[in-house]
Amino acid sequence: MKTTNNINGIPLHYARLTNHPYGTKGQQRNFSVDETFLPILKKAFKEVFENCPLGTPEIITTAGIFVDKPGQHGHGRAFDLDAIFWQDQSLVTLNFTHQKELYLGIESFLRKHFGLVLNHFYPNHEDHWHMDASVPVDFNERSQSETLYVQMTLKYLYGEEILVDGLWGPQTKRMVKTVFDKLQIPTPITTKSNYLQFLDLTGKIAFELCKRKNTPLHLIDNLTEVLEGLPMQNRNSVLEALNSFIDHEETASWLNGFTGHSENDIDTIIESLIT
Repeated sequence: MKTTNNINGIPLHYARLTNHPYGTKGQQRNFSVDETFLPILKKAFKEVFENCPLGTPEIITTAGIFVDKPGQHGHGRAFDLDAIFWQDQSLVTLNFTHQKELYLGIESFLRKHFGLVLNHFYPNHEDHWHMDASVPVDFNERSQSETLYVQMTLKYLYGEEILVDGLWGPQTKRMVKTVFDKLQIPTPITTKSNYLQFLDLTGKIAFELCKRKNTPLHLIDNLTEVLEGLPMQNRNSVLEALNSFIDHEETASWLNGFTGHSENDIDTIIESLIT
């Protein structure tokens, strides 16, 4: 077991305390980690941030590596990722709705290195990614966590109408085939080389979408989606206020100055990456 307070020189912070609550930058501290697991972490984060348009962050917050409990954490061979902080931007995992493209871009590259990744849609993991190498990196149709990830990319990146439920069935299989054909990746997804190619290309597509969709129009779309999840008694009044703001003559004129995300953008991005 080794002790570290950084990954590749990026400070590791803890933000699960009263004076350093979840969602803040927290405070740097030492973490115990298995010596064989640390190189996997370093390699994974290196690839993530080499591809991420935001570059190398200033801080990574983690809920823990070695934790005195059963499972991989008890051996120092698991990592719980809470948030990432760059100079002018952050990703807090609980806020998936606001930053779907950035979130899925990061997860795509993480999955190239960790056989088990539990994400926002996995029970009790809304506020962190759990990552460990207890199983091989490949795709198993019986895996809830892997199916959730694929369904999330189908819905939020590739624009497919699909229920994100973690169950592999005919609909998911059919849509995977459609997207793989578009990406010029052979099927089945259960072939490791095909899955790795999908992870790599999907990560790059997600990061490119992240750059293109960082506009006020996209932020309003995110806000509307959040409001749709509010209780009915609160939702309607807030949506009415938001719509009044958007429909105001001066606001509408300002928003018209921004280019929306057309349906063809994803196809343009795919074409640029596979040619």
